[in-house]
Amino acid sequence: MTVDSDSEARAEAVAQLTELGLGLYAARTFVALTTLSGGTAVEVSRAADVPRTRVYDAVEELSEAGLVDIDDTTPKRFTPVGVAEAADLLLGEYETRVETLQDALTTLEAERDRS
Repeated sequence: MTVDSDSEARAEAVAQLTELGLGLYAARTFVALTTLSGGTAVEVSRAADVPRTRVYDAVEELSEAGLVDIDDTTPKRFTPVGVAEAADLLLGEYETRVETLQDALTTLEAERDRS
């Protein structure tokens, strides 16, 4: 992969992750962790262009989504889940949101029809 296509792939990955609901710093952090196969806050900060202090917030968001494991070492190390697992987790979250939306709209439609 060339530098340009690498940059484009990173930008596209970050854009898609934010469209799927991750914060910008979390998206950048996940992409950096994926390219590094894991790392510390300092390493991620350099690779992701995310302030080191915000890496911790981003990793917490990613951990809650099941996308990153946090190793209790000094310094803390963060390891991303594999790409396929991440895609499955995000797809499941997306499907849940669509189902919730469908239920809410169906309820509203039924209320309208009763009126």
